[in-house]
Amino acid sequence: MRRAGVTYANIATHIGINLNTVKTWCRRAGVTPDTSVPQVADPVGVWCLSCGAPIASARPAKFCCEACRRSWWHAHPEAGQRRAFYEFTCPECGQGFAAYGNKTRVYCSHACYIRHRFGTRGGRR
Repeated sequence: MRRAGVTYANIATHIGINLNTVKTWCRRAGVTPDTSVPQVADPVGVWCLSCGAPIASARPAKFCCEACRRSWWHAHPEAGQRRAFYEFTCPECGQGFAAYGNKTRVYCSHACYIRHRFGTRGGRR
C-alpha cells in the first residue's frame, strides 16, 4: 500500500494496527512510494482488509477472497451491526433481560424456567 502512495495513517486504520508500527516496518523494509504506480489516497476498496492484497474487481469489495472475508469477520466480531436484540421480562423473577436473535425467548435463565415449570427452588419438591 505504501508503494502506491497511501499514507501511514490510512494504512494503520485500514489494517487496524498502530501508526508507529506501520512507520517502523516501512522504514526497516525500505518501502517508499513508487512514482510509476498510480497514487491512491484512500485504501478502502483497493486492498483487502484482511491480507492487504490488491483487489481486482469491477464492483466495490472489501476482501480479495472468501477465506479473507471469513477470517477478518472472525477476528473483528465487534465491527458487525447487531440489530436483533429483543427486550423481555422474565415471568418467574420479574427481571428484565435482552435476548439476541430469539423473539420467542421467555425466561432469563434455565434456573427460572425450572422454578416456574416445576415449582421448586432447584431441588426436589
